[in-house]
Amino acid sequence: MSGSNLANKVVTDQEVEDDEEDLEKLQAEIAKMEEEAARIAKQTEDLQSKAVSSSTTQQNTNKTAMSSSIPGESATPSEGGSADAAAQALRDKNSIYVGQVDYSATPEELLAHFEPCGVVERVTICCDRFSGQPKGFAYLEFAVGYYCTFK
Repeated sequence: MSGSNLANKVVTDQEVEDDEEDLEKLQAEIAKMEEEAARIAKQTEDLQSKAVSSSTTQQNTNKTAMSSSIPGESATPSEGGSADAAAQALRDKNSIYVGQVDYSATPEELLAHFEPCGVVERVTICCDRFSGQPKGFAYLEFAVGYYCTFK
């Protein structure tokens, strides 16, 4: 190896300072992102706890209404089907219909589009049973039903 190759490998003080500044900037940006992630996690937890408490209140109201609908006859469903029906009702409450979906749209694109609205649990693009081609509409299920209410 010649002396010119050795000269190319020498790092100047300016390059070291630039690298240290870049590293500090990246560390500061990472710290900001971690703080924002913690804030978002706390907000999500708060919204989920509100949704659970409101859905519990709603379910209690529905049970009271069902049990008092027909005198002398029990309107409450059987215990085995109750959990499934309640889970389905919650999924329906947290879901929205999306029409005019482009035939080439992917679930990832819909997820990215609706992410600002809240945490999307599931994206279902409905397809033709025989051809497998999309039908042009989809359903999105949110983690919290709060995002599916219209004002």
